[in-house]
Amino acid sequence: MMVSGCQQQKEETPFYYGTWDEGIAPGPTDGVKSATVTFTKDEVVETEVMEGRGEVQLPFMAYKVISQSADGSIEIQYLGPYYPLKSTLKRGENGTLIWEQNGQTKTMTRIESKTGREEKDEK
Repeated sequence: MMVSGCQQQKEETPFYYGTWDEGIAPGPTDGVKSATVTFTKDEVVETEVMEGRGEVQLPFMAYKVISQSADGSIEIQYLGPYYPLKSTLKRGENGTLIWEQNGQTKTMTRIESKTGREEKDEK
């Protein structure tokens, strides 16, 4: 087995990377039908599907990981113009991701790459 320099540790993708369905129950007033969130190395991007407006991508938020707990959960802090907001991400059951932020807890399910599905939907 080849070990190349000190890159070994960087290659394991953190459990929260990727796109997740926020599992929003559509509210009667705000018109948000569903929402997804994508975590990358240094950004969080949320996309909401609005009644009558389709997909709306919210401004991305840069973040950094500030701590990792023994239970595997991590705490992230948003940077830039966003309030000193922190949130916690941890693994849930059955491959879900639990996102705690602003006193709300969302249990989210992973969305596989959307590209295949979108192409079929467009006629």
